Amino acid sequence: MGYDTKPEMILFDVGGTLFEDGPCCPADGFEPLRLAAENPDVTDSATLSSLWYEYFDEVAGIKSKSGTAIDVPLSAVIKYATMNTGLRFNIPMSEQEEIFDRYNSSRTVIDGVPELLAQIDALGIRTAVISNNAMSGESLALAIRRFIPTAKFEFYLTSADLLLTKPCKQIFSAAANYAQLNPADCWYCGDGRIPDVTGAKNGGMHPVLLKKDALCPFEMRNDGNNGEYITINHWNVLKEYIINL
Repeated sequence: MGYDTKPEMILFDVGGTLFEDGPCCPADGFEPLRLAAENPDVTDSATLSSLWYEYFDEVAGIKSKSGTAIDVPLSAVIKYATMNTGLRFNIPMSEQEEIFDRYNSSRTVIDGVPELLAQIDALGIRTAVISNNAMSGESLALAIRRFIPTAKFEFYLTSADLLLTKPCKQIFSAAANYAQLNPADCWYCGDGRIPDVTGAKNGGMHPVLLKKDALCPFEMRNDGNNGEYITINHWNVLKEYIINL
């Protein structure tokens, strides 16, 4: 199966694909998280933010045997900061991650995403998420549902779940195996040529690259290294392409 027939499943990246996110400000995320604790007065957001940077100074640059970057789960950073300051919570870690994520930066849904997802669902095509994301799949699901409540993704697989990051092929093969599908029957949509196009090809899937500044709305490309892939400049273009298959 290639691009001339409907895929069994379309999987999506998150940042730059479903959402546009602003710069991360740890203090902005830690303040509402601190207030959600049982004992918020034991520390402040500035101290928590300082511990955030301290942690990343310690673990920065960790890679797998094959040279793939290892993602640091957000849960580990939150625990490092909150436990070192004595904060206690009676809410699960998935909710703690979602609170931090909700407030640490701005977020907008990329134009055309809800309409594309609705059309895919109407055509009976399954959907899921693969993301280089510090949040667990469980907490990422909470975040996505808050902004796109109509989304019907079957599952959410993140680099924090496996530690390995795109373009590592294992994260794509894990998703296909979990969905009980041949990777060749899946499309993968993202906005990055190396993590998303190369990664999807590594995993046997068919990439769709969102390139919002592309002059041509739809283009079938072949750059040699990645083979054939689709480039579009708006999700409405992909929606119309799928309708006409």
